[in-house]
Amino acid sequence: MKKLIQNAGILVLVFIYSGCGTKGIDSYEAGLNLFKEKNYNACVVEFQNAANENPEFGEAYMFLGRAYNSLQKYDLSIENYQKALGLFKMDKFNIQVDNLDDKEKITQIEEVWMPYSQLQQKIQKGIPLTDIEIQKQEEIIKKLDPR
Repeated sequence: MKKLIQNAGILVLVFIYSGCGTKGIDSYEAGLNLFKEKNYNACVVEFQNAANENPEFGEAYMFLGRAYNSLQKYDLSIENYQKALGLFKMDKFNIQVDNLDDKEKITQIEEVWMPYSQLQQKIQKGIPLTDIEIQKQEEIIKKLDPR
């Protein structure tokens, strides 16, 4: 009986020291709050911390992509969207995002956020968009702001 109590105590200590939930969650949540406040430079730091603490935290990369997009750093935006997609396609989901289930995360990145960054990247580099790309951009903007 004494051995059982001792083992239970060790398990409790391991649980406490390993932390509850996903590694990097505190940094991720701090980043989300800053993102909602449109403080993109500061949220990038927090999302990077979350990704460093947990390299399989796809949602941190997803929001890094969105933050870099808002800062018009499209190369970094695309790079982080690709990291997020890679993790999500291996079924590595860490946390629910405001009414966005896991399957929707992949769809949003593939159909909205990454194509938008890619088109903006071309514009930023002075590369003219084709008629099809202009039409695609209009469709994406409607998805981003469905009003």
